[in-house]
Amino acid sequence: MKYIKFTKSLFILPFIIGLMMTGCYENAWENHINPDKLAKDNVLIAISNQPELSIFLAVLKRTGYDNLLKTANSFTVFAPTNTAWAGIDTTNVAQLTKMMGSLIVYNSYFTDNQKLYTSLKSVNGKNIFYDSASKTFNGATIIKADIRSLNGVVQITDQLVERKDNIWEYLSTKTDNEQFKFINGLNQKVIDPNKSVAIGVDVSGSTKFDTVWMNNNNFLNKYPIDNEDSIYTYVVVGNSGFDMLYNKYLPYFRLGSTNQTDSVTRFNICQDFVFKGIVDISKFDTLTDVDGVKVPIKGSVVTETYNASNGKVYFIDQSNIRLKDKIKPIIIQGEDFTGATNANYVFTRYKLWASGQRDVVLSSGETQTDTLFRASTGIRDSVASKTYFVNSNLVANYANFYIQYNAQVNSANYDVYYVAYDDISGHFDPTYTSYGVYKVIQKLFVSMPGAPKLKYGTSDNKSGVANNYLGDLTCFVGQGMAGVHELTKLSKWNLVTTTQTLDSPVTLPNADLMVVPQTGNMTLWLCNTARSTTSSRQGLLFLDYIMLVPRIADEQ
Repeated sequence: MKYIKFTKSLFILPFIIGLMMTGCYENAWENHINPDKLAKDNVLIAISNQPELSIFLAVLKRTGYDNLLKTANSFTVFAPTNTAWAGIDTTNVAQLTKMMGSLIVYNSYFTDNQKLYTSLKSVNGKNIFYDSASKTFNGATIIKADIRSLNGVVQITDQLVERKDNIWEYLSTKTDNEQFKFINGLNQKVIDPNKSVAIGVDVSGSTKFDTVWMNNNNFLNKYPIDNEDSIYTYVVVGNSGFDMLYNKYLPYFRLGSTNQTDSVTRFNICQDFVFKGIVDISKFDTLTDVDGVKVPIKGSVVTETYNASNGKVYFIDQSNIRLKDKIKPIIIQGEDFTGATNANYVFTRYKLWASGQRDVVLSSGETQTDTLFRASTGIRDSVASKTYFVNSNLVANYANFYIQYNAQVNSANYDVYYVAYDDISGHFDPTYTSYGVYKVIQKLFVSMPGAPKLKYGTSDNKSGVANNYLGDLTCFVGQGMAGVHELTKLSKWNLVTTTQTLDSPVTLPNADLMVVPQTGNMTLWLCNTARSTTSSRQGLLFLDYIMLVPRIADEQ
């Protein structure tokens, strides 16, 4: 009997579990499809079955969106009641068509779906944002939810879900604003090669196209505030605030002509107010824009705000961006060289201590003389010479071997620094008993933006560096010691005629200052041959990074 009872239990238990699981599935299923709500008609029929949506239904048909809702796609429709249409011209088909595209979303979103309460992309590409504080979708509240249909769901709202302009569309209504005028002035019509169609050949044999033109704008290409798929906050300053920044920035963006200088200065002001994502600027004293510039907000007067389809727009009176936050130090990593006399001799090393964990060295050699301690007297006055190598089996034999770098600079005054750390153990004996310490002495030649690039060949030396902005007989020099990791400031030295080896330091005022007359791309050559032109002993090179620090007065 015990056996029989046990057998019955085996049959009863699965049956009970089955009932429980069936009940669970039915409850979950009923969340969307109850027996009395099985959907057999498409979403358009579901709308027509709601008397309070008669105006909405008529507008759907007038604009052609009814045909979309008959398709096999899945939709969520935000359907405004008849009273929501008060004051709207329902005879203006063009305007209605723009509105209707913002009321329909692909895919079905019921009110128990958390994705409904983030942001949705409407069929016209516009974003619909949910405001958790007011529980609205672009200003509209759902008052009757989850009307099911065969191909979607209808959410009845008290207002029309507002069709929002994107940031650029809204800014385009402010035609007197300096930011809009400049950005809009960059528009250029160019041929759209993907849409233009070849339709024949002209008498000269050239292909004729049915040309489709598209707008190209360098600012909007870089900062797509006109793109519905990119979410930004854009701040617009008043014209007096724009002019204040213009006058402050102008000296630091000089180019070859007045028009070029004006354009690049205005471009920089406009780009400084682009911020990633939706930002509530009232919560911050300072914001950091997409380019890393700190933009002060505290004290600014907000005159207008707009919730755009791709973010938010603020209009403020001004923001006095500090020059030190705009014109920032430039770091040029050693491993980011753009050329060399012969790259086979340039080694990139992995070093934990280095910026970016990389530095570069030139595999060459140099002989230096140092004073050592006399064992008999304990005084460092004896003299010894040593030849230092990185790799004695691979020695560059070039006078003025260069490693080239490029940097985008402003028309500013710069102090020049580098870290050139010789960490090779055989290059330094801090006791000065065996061979002393290698002296790291290196030259830096520069050609300015807009000027001829650095090259080999002076009037009397084919391996001399030409087109240096200081001339053939002056360059920047850094001096350090092996085994010492430090930031070294470079200063100008006079060079020996023909050989361009070091002669003497420049003693004039501001001998450590690099004056850049024009904004743009600068070329720098880090060179050896600082001390000797002896064959195969023309000098090592080490570089972690170069740093150009703009010399800008403190601002209040």
